[in-house]
Order: sequence, then structure tokens, then C-alpha cells
Amino acid sequence: MKAKKRQKLCYHCEGDVDLEVIVCPFCAADLRVEKPEVQRPAYNPGTHLKNVSTQASLYPSSQPSKNKEEAIAEGVQEPLEETEEEKTLWAPMIFLTLGFQLFLLGLLMLFFSHGGILMFKWDARFWFFYILAAFPLVVFGYKKL
Repeated sequence: MKAKKRQKLCYHCEGDVDLEVIVCPFCAADLRVEKPEVQRPAYNPGTHLKNVSTQASLYPSSQPSKNKEEAIAEGVQEPLEETEEEKTLWAPMIFLTLGFQLFLLGLLMLFFSHGGILMFKWDARFWFFYILAAFPLVVFGYKKL
């Protein structure tokens, strides 16, 4: 069993690099010293509580404090809103696809019709070519959504 290499994130490009690396191989950033905003000071509860009590005395709360149940309910509602946004992606995509297909059909009729008639003749013996050509397109399009 191989031991896992210890890695860290580059602060510039967020690439995974070894701990011993001095210069990021992806973006050439200097990794000897981390950026100050990446380094976090140790938690000091005394300072935090002092700031909270000072702020509370200066700024009275205009909103009533929320209880835990309301906070949990809000946390549950956020993922639901994200799924609603994802669901709304399908309707425009369907309209866009149908619109382009009808546009291409109109262009085919305009340029390839003879006497106002457009006839398609496809040999049904080669149905598997169409399915084989459509399958990668469908898979690639689905993954890009």
C-alpha cells in the first residue's frame, strides 16, 4: 500500500502541489510564504466576546433573534431554491433546441425545394448509422448541461 503524498493548495491557482514545492508548477507562484489573508489568526474567544458586547451596546438589534428551528428551516430551503434554478434550465434549453431545429428546417425548405416541394428519401436499412451518430451527441450534450 502506498502512502499518500502530503499536498497543499496553491493560494494563487488553487492547484494541488506537494508540501516541499517552493514554486507552484501550474502558475509559478512563490509558495515559501503563504499570503496574509490565507493565514488565519488563532481563535481568541475573549476578544470575540468583547467585540460582540461592544457592538451589541452600540447597535441595538432591530430584528428579533431567530430560534434554531427557523435557522434550520432556512437552511433546508436553500437547496430547494437551487434545484428550482436547475429545473428552470430545461425549459429554455428545449425551446432553444426546437427553435434551431425549426430554423434549420426552414432553411432546408428555402434552399433545397423544387417547385415548392421538399422531399426527403432516406434508406431505412441504415437506421443504425443514425443511432450511432446521435448517441455521442446526446451524451456530450447531456454532460455539458
